[in-house]
Amino acid sequence: MGWTLEGDGTDRMEGLSDGVFAIVLTLLVLQFEVPDVDAAALPGALADQETLLISYLLSFVVVGLYWIIHHNLFQNLVAHNRVLLWLNLLFLLSISFLPYPTEVLGSYGTAFAWMLYAGNLALVGILLTLTWAYAARSGFTSDDITDDIATLITIRGLLGPFVFVLSIGVATVSVSVAFFVPLLIAPLQFLWVRHYNRVTNDSSATQSVDQSQ
Repeated sequence: MGWTLEGDGTDRMEGLSDGVFAIVLTLLVLQFEVPDVDAAALPGALADQETLLISYLLSFVVVGLYWIIHHNLFQNLVAHNRVLLWLNLLFLLSISFLPYPTEVLGSYGTAFAWMLYAGNLALVGILLTLTWAYAARSGFTSDDITDDIATLITIRGLLGPFVFVLSIGVATVSVSVAFFVPLLIAPLQFLWVRHYNRVTNDSSATQSVDQSQ
């Protein structure tokens, strides 16, 4: 059995990935502890957990988005080999580590804590994009994924890591502002979708003309 042994389908990879995502989403909430204070001091104690709550919500949304992205990408894969299996495992490793920097950020809220947190999220995006790029280059995608579409999807995968790396620089100036930098992902994704739709529509129109000639 060689290193490049290939197989059809990705069901087992998706099953393992779904399990890891479910565990990570559960672990994120376990960082919360009910404050051991008098009832009168409870509101203040809960207010002290504000940063922890924000980091939890941000992580939950980001992990949820990566689960959706992972699901969509693997819907377009029809085969695999051992290299792809290992790349997916590395991606899951980066995801499974996320509860730790989330709790560190929520507990300390310092620039270093944000760097650790944002660096983890950037690595998550890079590894998932690397997994997709390798699968596309190896011919494991369905027939409707052209080289141009595969490249566009790869570019999209790098938007998140770019924003989180940018946020690390912002955190050296202001941690509070760094928390808002991930919001840039939304307009960047919007611009990408517009470009993707334009490219795919132009491609469909070209194919229709070629078929009519």
